Amino acid sequence: MRHGITGDASTDAERALTSKGREEVVKIVRLKLDELTGVKHIYSSPMKRVTDTLDIATNLMKFEGERVVDQNLTTGCRLSELNTFMASTDPADGDIMISSHQSCTSILVLLITGEDILIPNGSLLCIEADEVAQGKGKILWQESVSGAQVKRTEFFADQI
Repeated sequence: MRHGITGDASTDAERALTSKGREEVVKIVRLKLDELTGVKHIYSSPMKRVTDTLDIATNLMKFEGERVVDQNLTTGCRLSELNTFMASTDPADGDIMISSHQSCTSILVLLITGEDILIPNGSLLCIEADEVAQGKGKILWQESVSGAQVKRTEFFADQI
């Protein structure tokens, strides 16, 4: 899950969701609520916009599982940090939701599925994988508030 639209703040870490961003999160979670019932663990960036997004999502989902803030999912994360994160997860314990930022989410999807795609604000993407490891996953669906289709690219730089 990618966080909703944000506003300005004195620091990047403090950027919060706008009212439109909150509406996006509510809409997308309600749209896919049945698909989210199996989520047992949530991992997220510590940035305010992501924790705000998950506060809304977990409330709507009536989520009672484990929610972990992981520094490796912070905006601007590096490949080594994402590999560290992936090694720390185990989907055998139940479905996992990861919520982060454009660069992190796109790189994770590329690593896990080999698919180079754009993940818009306020969107959900579902990957089926027996393990969170390179090349082990398959994209089942992507849903965004705008209804946009999965945007596949040839190079990650195409997304910028």
